[in-house]
Amino acid sequence: MFKRSFMMFVVFVGVAFLAFADESQEKKMKATAIADEIINMRSSLAKTFIKPDIQITEETFKSVCGAVGKRVKEISEREGIKIRHAATKNRNPMNATMAGEAEILSKFEKDKNLKEIWDIYEEKVVGNGYYRYYSYIKPIFVEETCLACHGAKDKRPQFVIDKYPADKAYDFKVRDLRGMISIMIPITGEQK
Repeated sequence: MFKRSFMMFVVFVGVAFLAFADESQEKKMKATAIADEIINMRSSLAKTFIKPDIQITEETFKSVCGAVGKRVKEISEREGIKIRHAATKNRNPMNATMAGEAEILSKFEKDKNLKEIWDIYEEKVVGNGYYRYYSYIKPIFVEETCLACHGAKDKRPQFVIDKYPADKAYDFKVRDLRGMISIMIPITGEQK
């Protein structure tokens, strides 16, 4: 009797583990696709709207970064996920690194071949509960077109200087680590 109960328990645990692994793989594929879409969209729009010797205006900014921000919001709401950009040299204070993010950025900085980090993230909520997320993090590197707004400090567009007085996102070079994007997808049934 005990042996049979134990075997049933082992089978149950094995099936639960496989279901978790399948869910994890599916979520990872979704997170990877979303991160790639956002990064590729930013790159494509920048190449379309930012040309050599063009004056970068707030309209240019809205056509590139603004459009990406709008798309991030659409994806977040549609998918029920959290998408965050974070940087130590941030322009928007909302994108400043939070606890633990600076360490992750340091890993990407030290190892330029590190393409992603995949982890479980817990977020405390009111009371004693928490939410658990699959957390997918991907680095964002500076491209040539990024330098129009993120290059030399004294060459930043005037609207950037005016709009972001605490701006730290300048003096980058091509292939520098600009920041990271994290995609947090809730683990099914894991609200506690």
